[in-house]
Amino acid sequence: MLDSLPLADIRAFVMTADHGSFTRAAETLGVSRSQVSKQVTALEKLLGVTLMQRSTRSLRLTESGHLLHAQCRSALGDMAQIVTLVREERNAMRGRIRLNSVGGPIGERLLGPAVHAFMQAWPEVEIELDFSSHRVNLIRDDFDIALRMGALEDADFIARPLATLSYVVVASPDYLSRHGSPQTPGGLQAHRCLVGSVARWSFRARHDPKSETQVDISAQLQCRNGHVLVSGALAGNGIIRVPRLYCDDAIASGELKEILQDWQPADVPLSLIYHRERHRPLRTMRLIEHLVTWFDERNA
Repeated sequence: MLDSLPLADIRAFVMTADHGSFTRAAETLGVSRSQVSKQVTALEKLLGVTLMQRSTRSLRLTESGHLLHAQCRSALGDMAQIVTLVREERNAMRGRIRLNSVGGPIGERLLGPAVHAFMQAWPEVEIELDFSSHRVNLIRDDFDIALRMGALEDADFIARPLATLSYVVVASPDYLSRHGSPQTPGGLQAHRCLVGSVARWSFRARHDPKSETQVDISAQLQCRNGHVLVSGALAGNGIIRVPRLYCDDAIASGELKEILQDWQPADVPLSLIYHRERHRPLRTMRLIEHLVTWFDERNA
């Protein structure tokens, strides 16, 4: 019964009862008098009761009609208020945004300052920032936005490019003095390597940018945490391939040394993804545009 209750017929009945006239109810609803009459009759048939006693000059609610009118009038008012609140919430710069990102220097040095700047501009917006080493599902895990590294395979989301991450292959001078330095990407297979989520490393020869070489790496240590990989390399435990910003200070200080100078590790895109929906809250759209602009200004 509840599944078949037509809201339009209930509204037509309430308007007719309010005005005491099919004609005035029709004018309020912007439809014909006959349509309103048919809607009320259909509602009576569905409920199996007479809601109105009709005459040529007047309408009178029955006891069932009075009961239904009182309850439905209140319910319609509540629904109108709820609709107004939802519309206001969608267009208000307040409420919660759930944002997922890889952690480490990308989250701390790139995303963190951008989020802080947004919070200063919109202090009533609450942001839940989650750093996960695994790739979350936006719908299942209830996130509004996510930052993703690498190729994007899910067409159900909109993707906006944020940056291109330059990678380096490095090791400590101590490791290189003990084990030597590989001269080609293939030489990595004879070395101790500390690997993140990607165990197939891609390279292009600097003298031939169109060439591409891929090497399957046997990991001495596999860990999705960039800090752990860098600290492992600093400890002399092996060779790592990480975004340059993960270890630029260690390279500058000489604690880590770039190897395979004739080969360029493949760059990795950093993208912003979000739900493919038409009616997105204003606060979410503002954060999306803020992040795109923030990264674009710093890439220039």
